[in-house]
Amino acid sequence: MKKKIIGLLSALTIGTLCLGTAHAAERPVGMANPMVAYDTVAAAKTAAGFQPLYLPSITGYHVNQVWVIGGDLIDIEYCSDSQPAGKFRLRTARSTELTNDNISGIYGATWNTEKMNGLSVAIAELVDHSVSYAAHWTHNNMLFSVHGEKLTYSEFWRLLNYGLVELSQNYF
Repeated sequence: MKKKIIGLLSALTIGTLCLGTAHAAERPVGMANPMVAYDTVAAAKTAAGFQPLYLPSITGYHVNQVWVIGGDLIDIEYCSDSQPAGKFRLRTARSTELTNDNISGIYGATWNTEKMNGLSVAIAELVDHSVSYAAHWTHNNMLFSVHGEKLTYSEFWRLLNYGLVELSQNYF
């Protein structure tokens, strides 16, 4: 009888340890990643519930990666078809869902405001390991930002003024 009780207690102890271990493995550790990758801009649009600002491939830039951040911001990374390959990140969000109008993710920069097609656009030159440029603006309750790397200032300005700002005014 003692052997049966000891065997039963051993089985219960082992079962409890296994259940405790399985349960502990299911607990999330840390904060969940707010960035979810998507294969296409259309898939990100569906996930976030709104159309983002984007550049058509005729501009010489193609979509490299697409994310939805926190469920309410679409981040598209573009690369140029020419060499050296410039790249930039374009972000779009609805202003009703966010409290800050700067969705660039760039902090500590000196932003200078310029008028482009009648809109106030904040532009910054960033100097870390190399020179890059960033801008952000608001139009019709939508927030936009762009951060360009390996682009000359004139190329960044052309993309911003004659591409992105104009497109944001025409389609949003």
